[in-house]
Amino acid sequence: AALGNSAGELAMESPYKVSTKPHGHGDVHFLLHANGIADRWLAEGRRWVYFLQDSSTLYFSTFLCSLGVSAKHSLEVNSVAMPRRAKEAVGAIAQLQHTDGRSIVVNVEYNQFEPLLLATGHAEGDVDGPDGFSPYPGNTNGLIFSLREYVAQLRRTGGHIAEFVNPKYSDATRVSFKAPTRLECMMQDYP
Repeated sequence: AALGNSAGELAMESPYKVSTKPHGHGDVHFLLHANGIADRWLAEGRRWVYFLQDSSTLYFSTFLCSLGVSAKHSLEVNSVAMPRRAKEAVGAIAQLQHTDGRSIVVNVEYNQFEPLLLATGHAEGDVDGPDGFSPYPGNTNGLIFSLREYVAQLRRTGGHIAEFVNPKYSDATRVSFKAPTRLECMMQDYP
């Protein structure tokens, strides 16, 4: 079901029909786990799984070299990235560091990236470097997983990916939505 406003009321297509939206491409992890597909691939001796979003055919020109880099460096996860301009509406690949020293390289969605930079002491936010591009590459949603570690993570999590709501507000009051919103998940939010 889709949400119609900040109060969490259901969006209606008509008086008797609830508006629906898909949950998101993060469901692929749950589906591969719940149906035993990832386990079967591992049992068959497969070593890698490559996810891509079907909105681009450019993956086919990079997937072999990306797989080679993943194998050469024994990467558990490899995110295929591209140059991106500062403030471009594309997720950014960034290394996030916790105050206790732990760090992780993840995709940060474009609408959250600038506020994150500003909140963590980057006074100028996301700015292009001398080459005309942001120092933070863009996420292409081309993901390569080492199958052994991927299956182990699916077993730990049941294939569940963190969910979120990302409403697009119609005005500064942040009450009304431009369009109904949904609870969703993204495949790149692994682990």
